[in-house]
Amino acid sequence: MAQKTLAQILGDFVYELSYADLSKEIIEKAEISIADGIGCALAGCDLPSSRIARKVWKELKKEGRSTAWVDGEKGDSQNTAWLNCLLMHSILHDDMQESTVGHMGSFVIPAALAVAEEERKGGKDLLTAVVAAYEVSGRIALKSGLPIVKRGFRASPVFGPFAAAAAAAKLMGLSREQTQHAIACAASFSCGLLEAVNTGSMEWRFQNGGALRNGLMAALLAKNGLAASPTALEGKCGFFACFGGPEVRDSVLSHREEITQNLGREFEVGKNIFKPYPTCGYNQVGVEVAVAMARKFDIQPGEIEGIHAIVAPENKNYPGGDFHGPFARLDQALLSKPFSLATAFLFRNITVDMYLSKLNAPEISTLAQKVTSEGKAGMGFLDYKIEVKLKNGKTVTGDHHLANMKNYSLDRKMETEKFCGLASNVLKKEEAAQVVEAIFQLKDMPNLDGLSRMFGKIQSR
Repeated sequence: MAQKTLAQILGDFVYELSYADLSKEIIEKAEISIADGIGCALAGCDLPSSRIARKVWKELKKEGRSTAWVDGEKGDSQNTAWLNCLLMHSILHDDMQESTVGHMGSFVIPAALAVAEEERKGGKDLLTAVVAAYEVSGRIALKSGLPIVKRGFRASPVFGPFAAAAAAAKLMGLSREQTQHAIACAASFSCGLLEAVNTGSMEWRFQNGGALRNGLMAALLAKNGLAASPTALEGKCGFFACFGGPEVRDSVLSHREEITQNLGREFEVGKNIFKPYPTCGYNQVGVEVAVAMARKFDIQPGEIEGIHAIVAPENKNYPGGDFHGPFARLDQALLSKPFSLATAFLFRNITVDMYLSKLNAPEISTLAQKVTSEGKAGMGFLDYKIEVKLKNGKTVTGDHHLANMKNYSLDRKMETEKFCGLASNVLKKEEAAQVVEAIFQLKDMPNLDGLSRMFGKIQSR
C-alpha cells in the first residue's frame, strides 16, 4: 500500500476530528481565539483600508446567512468572510502562529464563522473546525515557514488558504477524499509577497482576503468534484519546492514523521500567540520591554541619546522593520521598530488611535531616528534586549524578562478585558462583555443566531 501524502494525512485528520477529541483547555483556547479575532476586527473597523473593504463588500455581496461583524448586516459566506478577514487583519493586532510566522486567525475565524452560519452549524461544530484549521496550517508550515519567508513570500497569504480550506471542508461536511482534495488544492492557490510590507503600501492587508477566498474556493471545488494532485505539497513541482526551494522540500520529506506525529494529541491552537499591541509581531515584546523600562527607570524622552534593540536575525531582517520615517502612511509605521519603540518610550503605550492622530508627530519622528537594531544568532522568536543610552552618559538595559508573557497566551478573564478595550470604539463595555460571554458559551449553541444578533447592536449605535 502506497504511503499517504501529507495532504491525505491532514485531510484524514480534519475529517476524523470531533468535538469529543478536544480537551477543555483546547476548547477554551479556541474560544479565546475567536473573541480576540472579532475584537481586533472591531478595533480596526474604521481604518482607511477597512472603509475600502466595507464599500467593496456592499458592492459584491449576495444574499446569505453570514454576518458582517461590524454592523450585523448579512451576506454570502465567501464575501462576508473576506470582509471580516480584512477587518481582523487591518491593524496587525490579530494572533500569530509561530510555525507559519503568520496570522492564521484572520483566515480561520472569519472562514469558520461565515461557513458555519451559512451551513446552519452549531457551536461545537464551529469550535472543532477552528481547531482543525489552525492545525493544518501549522503542520504544513512546521519545517517550511521561516525559509519561505526568507525568500520574500508573506507567510499569512501563503499558508492561509490551507486554514480556510480546512475550516470550510469541516463545516461543509466534505467526505474524507473531498477534504484531502480541498487541502491539496489550496496548495495551488497560495499567494502573497512581502514587497508591500517592505515599502509600506496598503495591499498587504488585502492579500489575506484574497488568499482566504482561494481557500474557501478550494473546499467548494472539492465538494463539487475537483480531484487535486495528491502530491501538491511535497511533489517535485509542489508547494514546498516552489515556495521554499528544493532544499526546503528535502527538509520536509526528511522530517515528515515529526510533522505528522502527535496529530490529535498536541494542538497548534494551544500555542497561539496573542498580541498586546497593534504592531508587527516582531515588535510586540520590544514595545512591552520599552514601556517597562520607561516606567522602571523613569526614562524621559528628552534624556535619550540612543535606543539599540538586539533581536533574532529573522526579526532584524523582516521587511519594513528598520524604516525610520518620515511616516507618510499608517502601513509604514505598523511594521517599523523605530516607530514602535519611539512611541512606547514617549507614551508608554501604543494604541490604534496613535497611528491616526500621531503618525507625523515631531516627537515620534525625532526619537525614531535614534533607534538602531542588530540581529544576534541564538535569540528566539520572542527574545528582545534594549539598550538605552542617556545624555548623561549612562546606559540602561532591559530584556524580554521584563515582559509579562501571560499577555501572549491569555486566559478567559484577560481576553474579556482585552476585548472590551478593543471594541470600545463601537460598543459600550457591558455590550462588549456580553459578546465575549456569548463566545464562551458557543459550545451550548445549536446555531450561531444568538451571537450574530449581537453584532446588530453596533449598527444601531
